[in-house]
Amino acid sequence: MEKDKIRILLAEDDKNLGTILKSYLEAKGYPTKLCVNGQEAYDMFTKEEFDFCIVDVMMPVKDGFSLAKDIREIDSKIPILFLTAKSLQQDKLKGFEVGADDYLTKPFNMDEL
Repeated sequence: MEKDKIRILLAEDDKNLGTILKSYLEAKGYPTKLCVNGQEAYDMFTKEEFDFCIVDVMMPVKDGFSLAKDIREIDSKIPILFLTAKSLQQDKLKGFEVGADDYLTKPFNMDEL
């Protein structure tokens, strides 16, 4: 799959960080949709086609763990990356348990992302 064809769903309730991440990803050639809560991200996921999900854990309306679980019920193969301040081992384990492919804690380096 060509890089410019990979569409990203970004679920991040911090509007400043979300806007920066969206701009960064789009500058790298990845069309990105930003959603500010888990329910909005779920609704977007069911309406459009995405190739990759970046999900914050602590979000209003629907948290990232619930969102990832719901996404997994629709698509068992789409890559999901948690990008979160929740850095405890139990949080990471829960993230993988609900279907994450990777778990990156904030603060993070853009190059690592």
